[in-house]
Amino acid sequence: MEAALTSGVGSRRPWAERHAHLLDTAEQLFFERGFAAVSLSDIAQAAGVTKPIAYRHFTTKDGAYLACARRAQADFAQTLIQRVDPTLTVRDQFATAADVFFELLETHPERWELIYGSAAVLPAESREELSALRLDNIETTYALITKDHPDVPKLFAEGLSHAMSGAAERLGHWWQSRPDLDRQHMIDIYVEIFYAAVAPYLDSPPSTDKR
Repeated sequence: MEAALTSGVGSRRPWAERHAHLLDTAEQLFFERGFAAVSLSDIAQAAGVTKPIAYRHFTTKDGAYLACARRAQADFAQTLIQRVDPTLTVRDQFATAADVFFELLETHPERWELIYGSAAVLPAESREELSALRLDNIETTYALITKDHPDVPKLFAEGLSHAMSGAAERLGHWWQSRPDLDRQHMIDIYVEIFYAAVAPYLDSPPSTDKR
């Protein structure tokens, strides 16, 4: 069901509250219709505000999309940092990180699509910013690895964080085509892919080439 008109929401509201409501509305419209089929006027109408109000918050449709993506990325990174416990085993840390990622896809697919869906429809500058947001998630993973395992060579940690992020993204797309699999299936697959390859290295990293 598409985002519905909400009477009265265009009345005086705190800026932050109205901004959050506009983000919620835009997020749902982009997910349901696709970027190309949504206009700033559509967002304003569905949110129950005038177009000038929506313009003041986002300026353009691209701005609305990127604002939604920024919020989704920030929430994801915060959740990842909060839930990955450094006292856990390497396997359990991988499982927790995977759970955060696939939980986002399962419970908030619209937010997952904002970050990991196709950016081809966006203008070049917006695509670059979206790529930067994805890189932020990789850097969050890198920070967690180097914080919890300070002896791991930096070059290895950097490559591992890219590999973990890329694999999770592709598994997420695959999961969308496999509704017969539940979230635990995806977590188990992800953990087995990485644990077998890197757990010994993380547990006993070499002392040389710590670039």
